[in-house]
Parts: sequence; C-alpha cells; structure tokens
Amino acid sequence: MARLINAALIAKIHSIEWTPAILPNRALHSGLQANWFGLLTNIFKTGRQRKTLAEFNVRNPEMGGLVGNRLNKNGHPFGFAEEFVEVYRLHSLLPETIDIRRIANQEQIEKIPFVETRQAGSPKLTEKVGLLDLSYSFGRQLPGKLVLNNFPKFMQEMSVPGNPLFDLGAVDILRARERGVPRYNKFRRQLTLNPIRAFEDLTGDVKVVERLKEVYEDKPEDIEKLDLMIGTLAEEHRPKGYGFGETMFQIFILNASRRLQADRFYTTNYNEETYSKEGLKWIDDSSFKTVLLRHYPELGETGLENVKNAFEPWDTGERLDKKRHPIREYDRELKPDPMLGDSYRQSR
Repeated sequence: MARLINAALIAKIHSIEWTPAILPNRALHSGLQANWFGLLTNIFKTGRQRKTLAEFNVRNPEMGGLVGNRLNKNGHPFGFAEEFVEVYRLHSLLPETIDIRRIANQEQIEKIPFVETRQAGSPKLTEKVGLLDLSYSFGRQLPGKLVLNNFPKFMQEMSVPGNPLFDLGAVDILRARERGVPRYNKFRRQLTLNPIRAFEDLTGDVKVVERLKEVYEDKPEDIEKLDLMIGTLAEEHRPKGYGFGETMFQIFILNASRRLQADRFYTTNYNEETYSKEGLKWIDDSSFKTVLLRHYPELGETGLENVKNAFEPWDTGERLDKKRHPIREYDRELKPDPMLGDSYRQSR
C-alpha cells in the first residue's frame, strides 16, 4: 500500500508540477490540473485545497478528472511506444557541472564536473556534501535548454561497462533509425502536423540552418532525411513558455493522459480499499515541496519558501520576477502546507 501511495504521489507531482514547470503556459497549467483533479474542482476549490473527485464517481474524465475515473485502454494494452521514448530524450537539460551550494553559505559555489557524480562518484558525493545541501544545490541550479548544439559534452565521452568511450548523442540517433522511428517530416505527417519544406522553416538562426544543410542536404528532397531528435531540438517556433516545440508536445500530451487512464491503480482501483482513506488524503495534501520540507525542514530557510512549485528556481529578492517564475502568475496561493508537520513550523 505504501508503494502504491508513493507511486501515485510521484505521478501527481509529474503531472501537475514538473510538466507545467517545463511548459509554463497558462492553458497547459490549467489543462493538466484538470487532467488530475477534473474541471469541477475549478468551481469549488483552488490551489492547495484541491482534492480528487474519485469518491463522488463523476463519470466524465473532463469534469471529474482521469484519476479515480473509469479505466480506458482505448482498445490496446498500455505501453510506451518507441515514439515516446524518442521524444523523451531530454539529455540537453543536464549541465556540464553541478554547482554545489551549502545552506550555511548560500552564495559560495563549488563546481563539480558532472562526470564525477556518476557511478562510483555518486556515493562519494553524497557522503561529502549530504542530501540536504545537494537538494538545495539542485533547487538553485537551472537546467540546460532543449535546443541544438547543447548536448552535454560528458555524454559524448562517457565510460560505461564494456565501452570505455560511449557517445550517447550518436547512439540516440542510431537507436531511432534502427528501431524504425520515422524521420522528422514523416513523424509530423503521421501526427497530422505540417511538414517543413526547408530548414529555414525550423529556425531563423542562419548558422543552425547552414549546419543542417551541411549535414543533410545534397538536393532539396534530402530534407526528408532530417532525424526526429535533431528536428525537434531545432524547432524555434514554440508556444509561449514551452521548453520544447509542438512535435514533442503532441506525444507528451497523449501519454500524460493515457498513462493515468490506462492504469487501474489510478482509475478503477483509486479508492479507499486499495489506498486507505489516509493514503488518499496523503496524496491529495502532498506536493514535491512538502516532501522536501518534511525530510529537510531546513530548506524552509531558503528560496524554496518563495515558490509553490518546487521545480521553479528557488530564488529570493529581485530574482523572483515573472520571467523566471511564470507559474506564480497562474497559481498565486502560497498558503501554509498541511503536510509539513510541527517540526517545520517550530524550526521557523
């Protein structure tokens, strides 16, 4: 039961916190909140007071939310397709170095090469720094952009068992080709999106266009050779706030719903019998922020206190602007969280 509760909380955090943070757009923020809770909760509750409507059996996924509603596999067994695996290659989010900050001296930074955090380096780092300061460091450091020419260098020169030198960037492209994932234009046609007719349709960056032509183009029809991952990273025209473009988004939004709707533990069996009354309340009342503060109440003395969504930068002062914190405009409630417990309140 504890495993189910934790899994459901992770699914909730991913659905209504992580995804809106990487795609901070008002329409998407509202849509994913409705995906989990249902549109009816817009009428009666807002912010931290929102609860799923599972106990009321609102048999409409739009009004009552997907969670606790009817199981729907759309006539096929659930599984993530190769297309989803392909668009979820988000390696460019990773930085080349980890900026280690300690709560005791918040502005002092120790830069550690990312490669030193892998494999045998991981326990050494956690022993040296500790999870409290690591959590604070991650909350302060921004990820990389999902654009071309931003693939981490250390991932192009990785060492893995059996391969002293492993270029993950090249492997990602080869895997897609070997497994029959369509190239960029064919992929878009299958999604009923318009294909591009020239590399200039992707981006206005002249240097990027020149490099794409250098790699792919011998004659005009060679644009059909453009690999999916390269095309999605090159997309310059993106909805407001989106960390990636519309091609990837089509697959993301389909799977964001289906992974809930096709799982009995988030639909038919999302009830007190499976989770217990306390378990359902725990999921409703918890967020990524409450999880962090429950384990490390000291983080309440950092910029985490200033954000409701812990995936936003943990900023203070002038850095708390709209550009860096757009989600604050969509959900302004920063009320005390009921799951923090007395230890956090006393430490404050």
